Amino acid sequence: METDVLVIGGGISGCALAYFLAKEGVETILVEKSGLNSQASGANSGSIHGQIPHDVFVEKGEDWALGFGPTLGFIAESVTFWKVLEEMLGTDLEFRLTGGLLVASSDAEMREVRQKIGIEKKFGIQVEVLDKKDLQKIAPYISESMVGGAFYPEEGKANPLLVTPAFAHEAERYGVKIIRQAEVESIVIEDRGFTANTRKGAINCRRIGNCAGADAARIGAMVGLKLPVRGHPIQVSVTEPIAPLVEHLVYSASDRLTLKQTRHGSCIIGGGWPSGTNPVTGRLKVENDSMTRNLQIAIQTVPRLRHAQLVRTWPAVVNGTENWRPILGEVSNVKGFVMNVFPWMGFTAGPASSRATADLMLGRRPSTGFNVFLEVD
Repeated sequence: METDVLVIGGGISGCALAYFLAKEGVETILVEKSGLNSQASGANSGSIHGQIPHDVFVEKGEDWALGFGPTLGFIAESVTFWKVLEEMLGTDLEFRLTGGLLVASSDAEMREVRQKIGIEKKFGIQVEVLDKKDLQKIAPYISESMVGGAFYPEEGKANPLLVTPAFAHEAERYGVKIIRQAEVESIVIEDRGFTANTRKGAINCRRIGNCAGADAARIGAMVGLKLPVRGHPIQVSVTEPIAPLVEHLVYSASDRLTLKQTRHGSCIIGGGWPSGTNPVTGRLKVENDSMTRNLQIAIQTVPRLRHAQLVRTWPAVVNGTENWRPILGEVSNVKGFVMNVFPWMGFTAGPASSRATADLMLGRRPSTGFNVFLEVD
């Protein structure tokens, strides 16, 4: 098989990149080692983020936040791009911006919230400080024990089970050949491009888009790169449908939490709590301690959740880097090898980072106006 561009990875970033390239007439093949949307892109909780993650800010401190700050503009552009995706793809993605609400249970936590907001405002992210009265006015469903918090309107949710398949469908409509169960086993650098050897055969291509998420470092190593990306096993829980209750994307300053309610009434509870691994099979498994603590934080934040029935909890692997910054663009010493990895917030940023990556591969300035972050050895 031969093609101009080989996209590696069948998640949101890979399918979006294939779509944007093919729409411009670029011959493209996409390979995925398992099934489309089967990894983090389909198993995440569907949060659309815009703030600095509070738990990471507390853990890593102000110097880290200042280093991460330039990425906030990238993320803000990503959220703006979400506003046109449903029309672009011609389908309902259950996208809605309801605002993000970070709540604090003590004065000490509020001091940390204010510190974080001060850094966010330096980078143009206008987060509003809420006192207890403001918080109860905006979100009366939040526990009255909370002393205040912060509100940012440009956050929300979408359905991760719908987004990647929508990009894949449109990509195929524009001529992309998608090959499933085609794990890349090796890449050979040729005079005019690459030969990627997969479980479904060899593919000769002029360029490669590395959109492999948690597997991106393994793919990069095949062409001599050392990428600071690794997989992190996490888990997410979902309740039965209940009456409308949680209007916003809710975070806690006390511990890791993301909480939102879907259009269909189910509450999605996450926040990056670690899942486990079965020592015999090597497969991911739900970690009961993580699930218990995650649910405790959710109920402490929204007490009426204690009456909701938990339906299931599932594990997933997300890609992450130590500094949280994206890795995007062509690698200078491996011509034609292009990175498209957005750690931790790939669901939020994937569509727009893929649009920017496609623009770069088409030889034009990214239409999103993004800066390019490339950190490889």
